[in-house]
Amino acid sequence: MKHNNSGIVREVTHCRICDSTDLLNYLDLGLLPLANNLAANARDAKEMQRYPMQVQFCRDCSLSQLTVVIDPRKMFSNYAYRSSISKAYLEHCRAMARSLGDSLGLKRGDLVVDIAGNDGALLSVFKDELGVSVVNVDPAENLAAIAEAQGVPTITKFWGPEAADQVIAEHGRPALITATNVFAHVDDVRGFVRAAKNCLAEDGTLMLEFPYGVDFIEHREFDTIYFEHLSYVLLEPVRRLAESLDMIVFDVQKQDIHGGTIRVFIGNKGSRAVLPSVAAFVAREKEEGYHDVGVYEAWNQEIDDLIADLVQQISALKKGGARIAAFAASAKGNTLLNACRFDTDTVDYIVDDTPEKIGRYSPGTGIPIVSRKVLAEDPPDYLLILAWNFAKDIIASTGDFSTAGGKYILPIPGFRVVGGEGRT
Repeated sequence: MKHNNSGIVREVTHCRICDSTDLLNYLDLGLLPLANNLAANARDAKEMQRYPMQVQFCRDCSLSQLTVVIDPRKMFSNYAYRSSISKAYLEHCRAMARSLGDSLGLKRGDLVVDIAGNDGALLSVFKDELGVSVVNVDPAENLAAIAEAQGVPTITKFWGPEAADQVIAEHGRPALITATNVFAHVDDVRGFVRAAKNCLAEDGTLMLEFPYGVDFIEHREFDTIYFEHLSYVLLEPVRRLAESLDMIVFDVQKQDIHGGTIRVFIGNKGSRAVLPSVAAFVAREKEEGYHDVGVYEAWNQEIDDLIADLVQQISALKKGGARIAAFAASAKGNTLLNACRFDTDTVDYIVDDTPEKIGRYSPGTGIPIVSRKVLAEDPPDYLLILAWNFAKDIIASTGDFSTAGGKYILPIPGFRVVGGEGRT
C-alpha cells in the first residue's frame, strides 16, 4: 500500500482487543479524506490526501475495526467539532449527570474526570447539577481554551499514563471517569483502560459510552465509518478486555443518541455487583448472529445497494431541476458525500452552526460550508440532513425553510423525503 504521507498511516494486522490475526475485511468504501480536515478553499478540499476506508471483523472476539490507523495528532490536535453546539447533546448530558449521580452515589466534592471532554459541555453540567469537582482531559488546544473559559479545568493531553498521573497529582483520584464517544477513537484500548484503572479510586467507575455495533449494522449506519472511528464495538469484546485487566463490566444501558449507543460501566473486580443487563446484552449479540461473520458479509451488500440507491434517487431529483443543499458539516456527512461521490454539481452548500466550520470547504467534495443566513437568502428545494441523528432538532429549527415549501432528505437507513412536519 502506497501513500504520500507514509509516516501518518499504519496498517492494522491484529485485533486491538484480543490481538488475534484472524481478521476478515467486509466493507470497502474506497479512498476517503479525513472527515474533519476542513479546507480553506475548494481546490485544497478536492485535492486532500485520501486513505483506504475498509472495515474488518475479528473472528475471535467479534470486534470490527478499520484496516488502517491515522496518526491521531493529525486529527485531534485542533478539532472542529464542538459538543455544546448541539442542544440535543446538552440535554443528553443533563440526563446523564442526574442518572450517574443517582446510580453511582456521587457526592458533592467527588472528582469526575472526562476523557476527551471537548469544550467542557458534559463536565459543566456535572459541576452545576451535582456540585462535584471536575477535570477535562483533551488534546485539542482550541477546545481546551473554551472549556477553561467555562470554568472547567483542562489537561491538554491525550489520555494515557502521563495524563492519569497528572490528574492524581493535581486533583486526587476520581470517583468517576467518563469517556463518551472516544473509546471507538482509541487505538491502544488496553492502555486506555489500564490508565483509567490506575487513576480511579478503588471503588471508582469508568463509564464508556460509544456507538453500539448492533445499531451500526441494524440501522445501516455506514456513514459513521470515518478515520477517527477506529472501532465498531459490541459489548462482548469490551467485557473480555475488562476481564483481562482484572476489572468487570457491571452494568450496560442503551441510549438513543447518535443513532444508538451503549453506556458501559466498568469497575475493579469486587467493587460492584454485576447486574443482569450484562448477560442480557451478550446473549442477544450471540443469538442474533453478531459474533458470526455472515451478518457482516450480508450487510456489505446492503450498504452497496443503499449507496447506489442514494446516488440514483438524488441524481433523479437533480435531473428534474431540483436544487439540493445539505445541513450539518459532520464527519458522518463527509463519509456519505464522499462514498456517493457527491460534489458541488449535486449539493450547492452545507449549512452548519459551528463558527469554526463556516467559510471552510468539505474535505474531498469542495462543497462550501455556510451559515443559516444562506439557507434563508438562497433556499434549495431539498435539504439533505447529514446529521440524521439530530434530524428532529434540525427540522424543528429550520421552520421557515419548510413553511416555504422546502423538503428534507433523510439518507439513513435509506433514502426518504419528508416535509417540514416530518411526514413522508
